[in-house]
Amino acid sequence: MSIDIDHQNPSDVLKLKTPAVTIAGSDVSFDDTMSTRSSRSSVPSEMTGPPAADDKTEDSEETKVSETSNRILDVILEYSLHKFDSTEELHSAGRPKFLAVVSRFVKARQKVVMCLPAFPFKSANKVEKVLGTLPDKAEELALARLNSICVTIGQFYEPGAELTVISDGLVYNDLLGISDQETWRYGSALRAMAERKAFSHLSFSRLQDLVAVKGLPNDLNELTYVANATNFRRTLFNKYGRDGDLDIDHEIATNPDTLGTYKGYCRFLKSDLQHIFGPAKSSAKYRKDVKYLAKQMLIRGYAFAGAVKARFPNYLRLSIHQSTGEHKISISLLNTKSGFTTPWHCSVVLMADGEWLSGLTVDFKADRLLELVEEDGRPSYFREVLRQRPYLMENAKPRIVIQQEPQAHRPRIRSS
Repeated sequence: MSIDIDHQNPSDVLKLKTPAVTIAGSDVSFDDTMSTRSSRSSVPSEMTGPPAADDKTEDSEETKVSETSNRILDVILEYSLHKFDSTEELHSAGRPKFLAVVSRFVKARQKVVMCLPAFPFKSANKVEKVLGTLPDKAEELALARLNSICVTIGQFYEPGAELTVISDGLVYNDLLGISDQETWRYGSALRAMAERKAFSHLSFSRLQDLVAVKGLPNDLNELTYVANATNFRRTLFNKYGRDGDLDIDHEIATNPDTLGTYKGYCRFLKSDLQHIFGPAKSSAKYRKDVKYLAKQMLIRGYAFAGAVKARFPNYLRLSIHQSTGEHKISISLLNTKSGFTTPWHCSVVLMADGEWLSGLTVDFKADRLLELVEEDGRPSYFREVLRQRPYLMENAKPRIVIQQEPQAHRPRIRSS
């Protein structure tokens, strides 16, 4: 759901800072150098001797910083989003910029801090795409994956790493038929899940952390959050909105990242809203409305990106959206072979060989080789049933049955 369009000013992207290099002052002045050239036989040159010990130490330190920074960036890129054949080429294009950000942390021996706008709320399409309104096993797998990035970095870089998840739910929920209350409950359950699973390298931020609204209580609860949701949105758009100078049609036509995000929004909106706004509309009218909503999301996304940049100016920026690789690192939240890489748009299934797959809930429900598993009294994920596999080839994919069989005979499995 998140949009990471913060590259409209290339000179300010990620606020890159070139590591400071101190050049030791020379003992030879300009005049001294000129006189040395005219009397080389009497004045020995101080520039031809072996490098000083301090120079060697400085070179060694710079090499170590470079090696560590490259290693950290390699770890992050292992979790990147690979939806196009050109992904590796795109990573190479953006590498110098991201490496400069990482190097700044390493040179100062500071924790590598990253931020990721994501985890807004469950899809509005509860009929086909997701199991419910609250986080389930799909979110757990995604959080575990993000936490593991930081764990891996900490294994060789002592200051470690931390990733802040910035919920963008309130930025878009009113456009998609999701209530403020549902947005709060999803975010609260997500935080509780991270704490329960000991994902200690993750922290969370909401919209109220990005904008200043007067009169807020110190600790927001569900009631005060819902009561102020409109205030959060209004403050965001008033302070960071670009109504006066933003031509979204021009941005879509000229900016590859914006175009890619726009196409992605159109795809998921078409499926997300079909059971909310679609039935009463003609196909042509529905497609037109979807495009309108996608543009509104882009406009709001620009404002949100401005707020994130102001609040987290020195963080390494991650994104859930495929991009050109020049301005952001695109991350896949689920280690899956399918195109469903965001947990709030799909369900997950545990195969008999231990592999997790992601896909539409409606397809998994229709597959008689799968059974639904509940956790904490709620549907959480699907699991392949071993006893039904003998007649299948060893490497055959799960068979999807077009018409769903009655499920009454199959007891639901509860996981402790």
